[in-house]
Amino acid sequence: MTWASPRARASASVAIEWMNDGGRRVRQVPLVELSTLAKIESSELRLLWVNDWYDGPLEAVVEHAGSPCLMVLHNEDAGSERPYTWLVIRLTAEQRADEERWHGIYAAHVGDHWCFHDAAVEHPPPPVPPRPDDFFAQHRQRPPLDMRNNVVVGWADEMPAR
Repeated sequence: MTWASPRARASASVAIEWMNDGGRRVRQVPLVELSTLAKIESSELRLLWVNDWYDGPLEAVVEHAGSPCLMVLHNEDAGSERPYTWLVIRLTAEQRADEERWHGIYAAHVGDHWCFHDAAVEHPPPPVPPRPDDFFAQHRQRPPLDMRNNVVVGWADEMPAR
C-alpha cells in the first residue's frame, strides 16, 4: 500500500477487538503500514482520558495539534512483552461527541480515575459507591465505531503526556 502523505486515507481496513468487563469491543480502523506514517512523539500528544487499559492504554482519547484523536493499540497482543504501538486517528466532530458522551456515562457509573482532561470536558461527579455493572450493561449495546474513513495522523510508541 502506498500513501501520498501522512494524512492520506487507507483503502482497506482492519477490525480490532478485545474483551473487557463490558464485553466485546470492536473498532474498524484503517489498515496502514507504519513506515508510511509520521512517528508522533509523546510530547506532541495530550492525554484526555483512557477508554481501556491492560498494562497500558489499549485505547485513549488524545489531542494532537489541537485536534481530537483516538489512540488505538495497533497490531499488538496486549498480553505480549513487546512495547505497545498505537495509531493516532483523527476523530470527526460526531465521533468526538460520541466519545465524550460515553466517557460521561463511564464517569457517572464508575468514576473519573481515567480522566486527565480539564473542565472543558464535562461529566457528572463519580458515584459512591461505583456501579460498573450499570455502565457495562449500557456499553454492551454501543454500536462498533467505524473509523475506516478517518485520517490516520501517525503512530506513537510512548505513553502521551498528560
